[in-house]
Amino acid sequence: MPSAYPIYDMHVFQLQRSEGGLPLLREKDHLLRRFGQLELMDLAAGKQTEFALRAEADRFLFVTSGRARVQLIDLRAGSPSQGVHTSLLLDEAEPRGLLVPFGVACAIYAEVDARLIVLSTHSEVHPEDRAATPDELQKYVAIQ
Repeated sequence: MPSAYPIYDMHVFQLQRSEGGLPLLREKDHLLRRFGQLELMDLAAGKQTEFALRAEADRFLFVTSGRARVQLIDLRAGSPSQGVHTSLLLDEAEPRGLLVPFGVACAIYAEVDARLIVLSTHSEVHPEDRAATPDELQKYVAIQ
């Protein structure tokens, strides 16, 4: 079955506010098989993270305040969406979650001051965790 998203196994999902809160991820969502680390990230307006790639850790991103643009590049050899570059806006005004699959490089740019929750399925550093190289960025980002 074809995916609705450019990177075939990324997943964007709407969040529903409840009285007194905003549930981000529940067991019944069947999206998380393993828990590794939960992180709170603050990015000042105009700041961007590097294109980080986790070799075996899936990551979930949630913007809790502000607005951030997330850029993804699928760098997995043999992936049906290998080389695909896509961009997605996460905004506190329209709460959504984003699943970034392992092997997909991800950079976050804060359009305004932004606070994000980043949940990873693994907390340990993997020997193949890395930043995307300038050659990869030139090859995949420049052509799309």
